[in-house]
Amino acid sequence: MPLVGMIGQNGGEMTHEFLRISGGQANCYHITENQRQSQTPDVLVVSEASPVLKEVIPKLPAEGYLVVNADDKSIFPYLQPTNAKLITYGFNNKACITASSITDESLHICIQRSFQTLNGTQKDPQEYQTQKNDVVTPESTLAAASAWAICGS
Repeated sequence: MPLVGMIGQNGGEMTHEFLRISGGQANCYHITENQRQSQTPDVLVVSEASPVLKEVIPKLPAEGYLVVNADDKSIFPYLQPTNAKLITYGFNNKACITASSITDESLHICIQRSFQTLNGTQKDPQEYQTQKNDVVTPESTLAAASAWAICGS
């Protein structure tokens, strides 16, 4: 079962949204300066800059993924060299995974570039829909859905 770590102020919200989207088919936790797991995540989602990045990123395995919010440029100075695969998400058109539309009921996720998932399958450009949660921001839903796509769903 994949292990997903979430970093950012809204990491708790992203964690709950990921567990909802994945139907509990992966483990997920919020990483903060005060709260860390001893186990290294397979997928690390970063929604905003944090000093904890300098500690966690170098531990990512080569077969792991670093998923970064492309809309927050303050993250990039914190990124350390890593062998993990880099995937960007966000609302700008240069992100690998973005939202093509948001309605009252759903968020349409658009995968713009192909990548290999954790389970080794190829994820080609496509669009899919996820139900919107009224108590969660679209940004958190996009981050969670990006992580779940990388896990191989």
